[in-house]
Amino acid sequence: MTTSGTTVGEARSDDQRAQAFAIRREVFIAEQGISEALEFDGRDAEARHLLARRDGQPVGSLRLRLVEEGRVAKIERVAVRAAARRDKVGHALLRAALALARAAGAKEARLHAQCTVQGFYARLGFVACGPTFIEDGILHVAMRRALPEQQAPQIGAQVR
Repeated sequence: MTTSGTTVGEARSDDQRAQAFAIRREVFIAEQGISEALEFDGRDAEARHLLARRDGQPVGSLRLRLVEEGRVAKIERVAVRAAARRDKVGHALLRAALALARAAGAKEARLHAQCTVQGFYARLGFVACGPTFIEDGILHVAMRRALPEQQAPQIGAQVR
């Protein structure tokens, strides 16, 4: 998927996953002070990872896990390098993750948003569901949004 000069794809090779993990180390461990043990929690092997590139360089990543028998997509570890923030990289990552989750059959997406970026997720259709809480030493809020099936155009309908 390509949006605003940003290309997002699934990190399938060991090298691509290493690039995604390097972004997480940079953003969560170096910038935000989260411990490596908390950031790399042993769930990466069961997840799909997306990698965003701009001009061929890795600039963002996220982790997507399907839970509750595939009905729920958990979006986790959304990270964008400081130099690429405000360039819609996060939007491109989330749109790609939502499309991937929908294609996998998920009916809902959930995430834990850092409260400082709750508005970002709200603009993408996520709604807070519950009180704020501390996760990894940072104030968060649980958010969710439905993943309605894509409607195919009806036969004979005009497509604009």
